[in-house]
Amino acid sequence: MIGTNENQAVLHVEVTFWSGKRKAPPSLISGKYCPHFVVEGTADYLGVCFLDGSECAFDEPALGNAQPLCPDTVDYGPLADGAEFLIYEGANAVGGGRVLGRTIPHPVKKQRK
Repeated sequence: MIGTNENQAVLHVEVTFWSGKRKAPPSLISGKYCPHFVVEGTADYLGVCFLDGSECAFDEPALGNAQPLCPDTVDYGPLADGAEFLIYEGANAVGGGRVLGRTIPHPVKKQRK
């Protein structure tokens, strides 16, 4: 649900980038790789940013942690545990993956004055 802690969950994913779709595999470690995930059976582009991950090689699975880019305006509910998705850069599908799990942020209680 939009704007909830669940919608802000960090996604633990397994991804594979296909050879011939990019010049080089992306760096999941830099914190600057921000593709879209499109869950199979849907047409919604869900923007994410990788926080960290393992080193990528084409056509080999890699692990990573991605965070939703727009949790207050976009519903990331389709990225539930076990969901399979395609990875898009613009209109180009460059790989695929699946959600292994989610880490929901712990709500911070407001301090009394």
